Amino acid sequence: MKKQVFFVFFCFISTVLFCQKAEVFLESGIAKEAEGNYKAAIVEYNKALKINTHYTEAYVNRGISKGFLGDYRGAIADFNHALGINPNASETYNLRGEIHNILGEYQEAIRDFNQTLHLNKKHAKAYYNRGNANQAIGHYKRAIKDYVKSISINKAFPDVFFELGNVYTMLGTYPEAIKNYDQAIGLKTDFARAYIARGVAKLKSGEQGGCGDFTKAEDLGDKTVQYMIQLYCNPANGTAK
Repeated sequence: MKKQVFFVFFCFISTVLFCQKAEVFLESGIAKEAEGNYKAAIVEYNKALKINTHYTEAYVNRGISKGFLGDYRGAIADFNHALGINPNASETYNLRGEIHNILGEYQEAIRDFNQTLHLNKKHAKAYYNRGNANQAIGHYKRAIKDYVKSISINKAFPDVFFELGNVYTMLGTYPEAIKNYDQAIGLKTDFARAYIARGVAKLKSGEQGGCGDFTKAEDLGDKTVQYMIQLYCNPANGTAK
């Protein structure tokens, strides 16, 4: 009887130590990922998964690192593994959807964001991401609805205001576009792309200040705006505003 008890206790301790070792490799990978050393992070996640093949966190984090390295199919494969183990992980669907967005697979992305929001209706980033997918396929009204919903959950997310402004610019609703670019810049004062986009909206609407926005973007280091400055901000041909 004592031998049986000892054997059970030994198995329990071995299992705990086994899992703890996998966690050590996971934590090491996360630290390397935070440093931007994604290849080294993947090595650590591989070690964790060699110990525990059902370690969902290791699959998810390895997928994130692969995404940063441009291995998008590898990232999707890892997220698929993680979801096969835990199909109720809302953030994993969101991460996989972001990769589908990068690949231009917008319908697949929307399905993932739908599943994220089915599991977590307060996931502001998923609304934003689904808005980006809808914008990309020309579903502007749906995109606006998604961005507005995202903002209702998190008002401190400048990229949402920026993309909402872009949709209004595409629709020719420039006053609304400018309002949203104002919000984006208010939250992120060095948001060069928002200054450029607001400058374009101002020029198209006939509002003053477009060239000032272009100059600000250039001051922030965005050299792509120089063409816009040359084209629209030349006092010699009367185009400066």
